[in-house]
Amino acid sequence: MKVKYALTLDAVVLLVVAVGCFFNMEWARQMFGIGFAPDNIYLSQLLGAAVFGLALQNWLVRSVENLEKLRIIILANFVGHGGAAVVLLAIKLSGLGDATAWLGIAYTIAAALVFGYFLDRPQIQTKHA
Repeated sequence: MKVKYALTLDAVVLLVVAVGCFFNMEWARQMFGIGFAPDNIYLSQLLGAAVFGLALQNWLVRSVENLEKLRIIILANFVGHGGAAVVLLAIKLSGLGDATAWLGIAYTIAAALVFGYFLDRPQIQTKHA
C-alpha cells in the first residue's frame, strides 16, 4: 500500500466523521457517547471542526511522494489514531456509546497500524561525498 492511498482513505473517513459531528448528527454523538443537551451541540461542532482540520491536512499532503518529508504527518496520524482508539475504547467500556463505537475503535486501530507500518519502513540512506 502506498502512503498516498492511506492518507486519502483517512481523509475521506475523517471528513464523514467531521460532517457528522459538525451538523450534530445523532449517529456521531452516540458513537462518541455525547448526550443530547443544548451545550453539547457546541462540543460536537468543535470536535467536528478539529476532525475536519485533520482530514484537510491528510488530503493536502497526500500527493507528496517522499516518505521522509511526510514523516511528521505520519507520526501525527499514528499517535492521533492510537490515542483516539484508546479514548474510544475507554468510552465504550465505561458504558457510553452504541454499537457504532466498535466501528470507530476498529478503524482507529487499523489506521494506527497502517501509519505505524509507514513509520517503520526503511529510511533511504544518502551517500555523503
